[in-house]
Amino acid sequence: MLGRKTTEQVNAKIGSIIGADMVVEGNIKATEAIRVEGNVNGDVSSEGTLVISSTGKVVGNIKGNNIMIAGTIEGDLLSGGRTEVASTGKIIGNIRTKSLIVDENAVFQGQCTMNPDGVTPPRAIPMSSAESDGDE
Repeated sequence: MLGRKTTEQVNAKIGSIIGADMVVEGNIKATEAIRVEGNVNGDVSSEGTLVISSTGKVVGNIKGNNIMIAGTIEGDLLSGGRTEVASTGKIIGNIRTKSLIVDENAVFQGQCTMNPDGVTPPRAIPMSSAESDGDE
């Protein structure tokens, strides 16, 4: 279980699921919660909760209101709320979030910037230097 919410509570609010046998090539944007159980080669953005399950892998940047990572992320992460990394989670990239919870045995290689007052909503912040032409 990640944080205070049970898996059943999170799953009840999921609007889209990338199945374990799926490989998505390209960016994904949604206004609803997303659960990634398969592979995504591209950016994933949700105005709601974003869950990367233990079988999920994203090679690209991710952003969401609250983010739960049990799988692998190879890219930058931006959360307007809470970011939770389970013991099976692996993040290779930078994190910008309001709050961060990292379980023992999780892997994080990068830099983390936390702002207790929150970050600008996910859809308004460029995720990488590629989007901002290298100027931050």
